[in-house]
Amino acid sequence: MRVGVDYYPEHWEESRWQIDARLMREAGISVVRLAEFSWCKMEPEEGKYDFGWLDRALEVLYKEGIQAVLGTPTATPPAWLHQRYDIYPRDARRYPLGFGTRLQRCLNHPVMRRYSRLITEAMVSHYANHPAVIGWQTDNEFEANLCYCDVCADLFRQWLQRKYGSLEALNKAWGTVFWSQEYSSWSQIPLPWVARCGQSHNPSLWLDYRRFASESTVSFQREQVEIIRRLAPHHFITHNFMGLHDSMDYFALAEDLDFVSWDNYPKGNWEEAGHAALAHDVMRGIKGKNFWVMEEQSGITGWEHVGRRPAPGQIRAWAWQAVAHGADAVVFFRWRSCLYGTEQYWHGILNHDGVPRRRYREVSRFGEEMNRLSAELDGTTPNHQVAILNSYEQNWALQIQPQVNGLRWWDQVRRYYHSFRRLGAGVDIVSIETDLKRYRLIAVPSWYILTERDTHRLTDYVREGGILILSPRTGVKDERNVCRTEPLPSLLREAAGVEVDDYDPLGDAQNRIRLSTGEEFTVSVWADALLLKGAEEVAVYTHSIFAGEPAIARHRYGKGVVYTFGTYGEPALYNTLLGRILDEARVERLAGIPADVDACWREKDGTRILFLINLSGEERAVPVPSEVTPLLGAPPQQGAVNLPPYEVGIYRVR
Repeated sequence: MRVGVDYYPEHWEESRWQIDARLMREAGISVVRLAEFSWCKMEPEEGKYDFGWLDRALEVLYKEGIQAVLGTPTATPPAWLHQRYDIYPRDARRYPLGFGTRLQRCLNHPVMRRYSRLITEAMVSHYANHPAVIGWQTDNEFEANLCYCDVCADLFRQWLQRKYGSLEALNKAWGTVFWSQEYSSWSQIPLPWVARCGQSHNPSLWLDYRRFASESTVSFQREQVEIIRRLAPHHFITHNFMGLHDSMDYFALAEDLDFVSWDNYPKGNWEEAGHAALAHDVMRGIKGKNFWVMEEQSGITGWEHVGRRPAPGQIRAWAWQAVAHGADAVVFFRWRSCLYGTEQYWHGILNHDGVPRRRYREVSRFGEEMNRLSAELDGTTPNHQVAILNSYEQNWALQIQPQVNGLRWWDQVRRYYHSFRRLGAGVDIVSIETDLKRYRLIAVPSWYILTERDTHRLTDYVREGGILILSPRTGVKDERNVCRTEPLPSLLREAAGVEVDDYDPLGDAQNRIRLSTGEEFTVSVWADALLLKGAEEVAVYTHSIFAGEPAIARHRYGKGVVYTFGTYGEPALYNTLLGRILDEARVERLAGIPADVDACWREKDGTRILFLINLSGEERAVPVPSEVTPLLGAPPQQGAVNLPPYEVGIYRVR
């Protein structure tokens, strides 16, 4: 377990470095991330490398017992490279991004690729055997290369040619006969853009372009990974992902990495700290293993505008929340607030004056605790019985055709996730390619694009005893983003025991349903009228055009069960129905946890560690299992512990 900080020694006089390193050590910091935005310092002129300043910084840090993760600096190519070559990305109107920000580069441009390989090779060669360096971060916060330059247009057409083989096959797959769009030359195929009629390019073209843009970024990173593996095979490789960011396929990006890292700003990016829990679990699910937080909020966030200051204790609570969800390292961003540039008001542990104050003391408290409990926590990991499936292709397809308000991918994930957590169940958020048999219950947001492979994986899971929850708009399209002809949910209708007889896109309009047990709830977004084909009725609509028709159904299939939700309900519906389904699946739950307390388990070799993080500004009474040993926080009394605002309790349970 590690505590770290993101440090930019190039922003400060060298006479300050020793003071910084000493203060870091005294705060319990043992690792820093460096150099991810320093290309111009390491290669001030083409082919002339200068690592002297970084050598000196590493020497100062290493003398204080601090190790380093180095970032390849390719998110910010230097001005001389832009002046010499036009490597700027183009937007959909073909306007170049221009110099003066970051990510102002097309990842497909051959010049950008070449110089990125050169700086990476020079940097890794120099630091492959440096005693302070333990690993590498590729680039910074990758996004899909959604670029409209001539290079990308040509490469996209080549990508399509490899995929489809012939224009005849592509025209057939995309259905380009619609609106007289059949292509007779590869050069005729455009990059999709938002047109006069809306996002009106062919949905199949859009989805393939999104796939291509994502694969472009994966390919760019792979070139760096191959260099690091060759020159420094003893170092780990990671990348700082962005939580619920969805422009690219994070599963594919992570394949070449040792583990995922991500950048967590609860007060900057999330409506409330509880939403960071979802992002932590999404990030852990990318590789199905523990992760690092490579940037953890340590103060006020802001570029042109500034946010609110975290309340006393919140920074520490967020850090422990990350650990509770599977973080093996928490690296705070940043050490000291920068004096210049765009991020002057993105505050660090220290203010602009460099004087250790309240935030430093709070981080130091966390550092002391983390280091003291490291032996207990090393090797532990979350282990859950419930999963929600995640898919970036499904997400893109719903972005291309949103259909109605409320159908967005993360909105659907949140409905299940927050209800499961309120009901006391831990959740993994995973790819359909994971080992589904590990889970007793799996919830599936709209599996809009349904392939035969996905169908086999889901039906095999149920047939062998799993409980599966299906959502509206499942099985609508095939992998080409073309509508299927089978009755919905198409290839899954046998396992589900239902067919969709009709549907009503409700959007913000509302309907009502009644469970077979008598409770009534408000529903919205979408309404499928289900035709029972062996399934039993769980709920019916009580109003509007589908009054009296099934809205939710349950079907026993093999040794398992499929629940088909034909609509989306208010939180009370999920709390009621999912609670019963969790019991049916015999899922272990922590009962009675207040809504604003995050409760998580990490475990190893029969020992379980319970984390309780009070994310509210008020005291909360939280029940705990009997016979627990306090590792941090107050001991329980009469089966409960009182957590003050933003306080943390950690307990060993055997």
